[in-house]
Amino acid sequence: SAKPQHGSAGNGYFPPGFAGDTWTGNVTATDDATRSITLTYTNKNKTETFTGTLKEPCCKVKMVDGTMKDLKVSEISQGRRMIVYYIPTTAKVDGKKSTINEIFKVDFLK
Repeated sequence: SAKPQHGSAGNGYFPPGFAGDTWTGNVTATDDATRSITLTYTNKNKTETFTGTLKEPCCKVKMVDGTMKDLKVSEISQGRRMIVYYIPTTAKVDGKKSTINEIFKVDFLK
């Protein structure tokens, strides 16, 4: 059974301002310049998308040799299923209020 795309985080340590928002979907776009990830969730005739930006210093990945390096969003393969933990913030973009989803944690799913 498919899990809903928007969910809530379980127990654990999370940064201040986190209201428990998560989003699950498949990667459909990435942009290294903005560090953004677009996820898409499709269920029957309904398709929803989510775009978020990796917050600094998110996210470190452990390499085979044991070293840690910053996650480069272009290295995430298209179609990869993942859950992101995010904090929606408001900013002015071109004179208009806009919501920016700041991703501070990602989990890769099978």
